Amino acid sequence: MEKNLNLTNLEAMRKAFLADKVLQTTQNAVMENGIKKSITNRSVIEQHPFAFSVDVDSDKPLNQNKSGRCWMFSALNFIRFQIEKKHNLKDFELSPNFTFFYDKLEKANYFYHNIVETANKPLSDDLVRWLLKTPQQDGGDWSLIVSLIEKYGLVPKSIMDETAVSQNTQELDFMFNRKLQKDAMILRDMVAADSSTEEIDKQIQKFNEENYKVIAIALGTPPEKFVYEYRDADNQYHTTGEITPLEFFEKFVDIDLTEYVEIMNLPGEGYAYNQTYGIELSKNMVNGRDNKYLNLPMDEMKQLVIDQLKDGLPVWYGCDVLQEWNNPAGVLELGVYDWERSFGIELGIDKTKRFEYGESLPTHAMTICGVDLENGHPTKWKIQNSWGDKLGHKGYFIMGDAWMDQYTYEVVVNKKYLTKEQLTAYEKEPIILPYWNAMNPI
Repeated sequence: MEKNLNLTNLEAMRKAFLADKVLQTTQNAVMENGIKKSITNRSVIEQHPFAFSVDVDSDKPLNQNKSGRCWMFSALNFIRFQIEKKHNLKDFELSPNFTFFYDKLEKANYFYHNIVETANKPLSDDLVRWLLKTPQQDGGDWSLIVSLIEKYGLVPKSIMDETAVSQNTQELDFMFNRKLQKDAMILRDMVAADSSTEEIDKQIQKFNEENYKVIAIALGTPPEKFVYEYRDADNQYHTTGEITPLEFFEKFVDIDLTEYVEIMNLPGEGYAYNQTYGIELSKNMVNGRDNKYLNLPMDEMKQLVIDQLKDGLPVWYGCDVLQEWNNPAGVLELGVYDWERSFGIELGIDKTKRFEYGESLPTHAMTICGVDLENGHPTKWKIQNSWGDKLGHKGYFIMGDAWMDQYTYEVVVNKKYLTKEQLTAYEKEPIILPYWNAMNPI
């Protein structure tokens, strides 16, 4: 059999396509209006009214703009919700720019030390090539934001507001990665020349000082101390007095983030349930928190989420948001696009196979802040996104329960909701997945 496309085959394909009236109709609609708009299944959308029997949060959604900070915004949404309850506030916002500053600085330092540790490997080595391809980027996970907060604290958004660069990070990421790649060359050359550990550490310190200047120019200078003055929902005046960002987190926020654990769902061969998993080279800082996921069946994961929602707390979660998502309606649900009838193809069959082949990956973090229950079983979920208030229901989405099964990979819940058996499983030593595994947030 010939391996190349030949003219005879192409002519047969052309005739078959032109003879199919359904495909001709689809072609006309798609060429005029685009793919998703043309094949939207309105009946699926209409089956999902925006009403939930358990509804926790209705604050105005935040806006990450043109940046990859969803994981950070979702975590800050979760924290600010508890701040508002404790201090009687409305539409309070924490500064994502503050945590973003230190994330960039720490990721660069983490990159340098990984470059030094692999300096004796050739440039053709897969790990070295992976490190050099993208020295740092905007993405992250729950454990990464916890590492940042535990080390640096938090500040209100009014203390360190967004900048043009934090809202559109492409230029910074491109320039900063070029610098880090150049720095990596210098460090590898120093190792090859048998430079001492002291000399290498001194060079890394010089690079970090340069990086601080670069990031400060782009994002602003984070405060060492500040005074936060505010009026609560009853118009009562309050002030923190002069305080550091770490003191603000410890005294004003007062949330033990170490009580929250990451639960993942990957069914099938290679990912055993009731087993913990970690990922090599998945931190954002030297000595940062390790990623540790307990793999559970989806029904158990959902119950943990429902338990936390019923206690009045939203839930951080990670998913593949662009899969079967209707943008204007804000609906995440299977069948919202009619691929098979319109294009004659079927997409996505097995969750783990899609994951392993790169068809579906955890690409976005949002906040679950409600659920609709029928006879105790979830039918749909209320989702707060960080793309502003123009999409969906003023920035909120509806996630169908079937969609959650297929495209939700991770949630974070307080470990008090875990059963005794689940908690015992969580305490297991994790199996460490390779750096290239798609669960790696960086």
